Amino acid sequence: MGAIVWSLENFVNTILDIVTIKTGFSLSERDLVEILSEEFPNDFKFKDYNTDRAKIVRIRSEEFDEYCWHLRKRLGELDEHSRPFLFGDIEKTMKWIESGHDPMNVMERITQLMRESYDAENPTFIDPEPIIAKIISEDIAPLEVIIDIFSSLVNNQKLTNTIFPVEEVLWDGGTKLEEFFEKECIPKREEDFVDQKFINYLQANPQRIEYMHWRNFERLTGEFFKRMDYEVKLGPGSNDGGVDLRIYKKDDNSTPYIIVQCKRHRETNQVKIETVKSFYTDVEFEGAKTGLIATTSRIAEGGKKVVAIRKYPLQFAENQEIKNWIDVMKKR
Repeated sequence: MGAIVWSLENFVNTILDIVTIKTGFSLSERDLVEILSEEFPNDFKFKDYNTDRAKIVRIRSEEFDEYCWHLRKRLGELDEHSRPFLFGDIEKTMKWIESGHDPMNVMERITQLMRESYDAENPTFIDPEPIIAKIISEDIAPLEVIIDIFSSLVNNQKLTNTIFPVEEVLWDGGTKLEEFFEKECIPKREEDFVDQKFINYLQANPQRIEYMHWRNFERLTGEFFKRMDYEVKLGPGSNDGGVDLRIYKKDDNSTPYIIVQCKRHRETNQVKIETVKSFYTDVEFEGAKTGLIATTSRIAEGGKKVVAIRKYPLQFAENQEIKNWIDVMKKR
């Protein structure tokens, strides 16, 4: 592998361009250096970046990829265990070869069809379905071989730190990551409650769920129930009478099936018994089948006891369950 000799500032800013476009987060140089220092604590080139930015560094290409991958994983765009591979299962690949199927031939054919589908004058994402259908019709390999090799190509393309023309064209300038923790973030698609990149970020950084803006926690909760195939109505965010979300069954939107109160608290700040008892009256008033208190912290034991003793139709989703929701909703 070759190496590149450049100033530390050019090195950092090249990584910044790649990570910003790949993740959709608009990071500052300071933010990037801070994350690099945390991810590579023994790499002293980042410790005094502001005074050493003109320093010349020699970075091998595989090292450069590692820097980018670490950052993309830290921001949630890549899975923690993502690694490049030519074929996912070597033993299975060898069996294909022994049975007379050449995976390299399939890979070359897929690549050829992708090149033919690509329009350099109007770069867009390539629809994989016609390509797979074409290869299946040519009967050059069993379906399992075709799907596995196509998946390997997609994996390696996702992992590459090259910025493709289509990514440049479709990039919307990114979103500042800190905004998710400072104010309500309205997603780009009207049907969504929260952008997927924020969910991915929280899945990679679960310790930060208690710091998100309270309104974004309501949106995150709404997104979870939407994906569970419910109709979800998000409250106004203030003067909502204690009901942050109303959840309806698809076939009945006359009465809420579940009403939800969201409590975005620090993990050490428990939801008190008074809150639990008060929310019970909201469930009764709304005529909902059950009420749910979703919190990034925990419910005080007194609150749980009163629900058990009085048989209130209330449920709780505490810190760990919220993390489980996020795990379910991650997409990479």
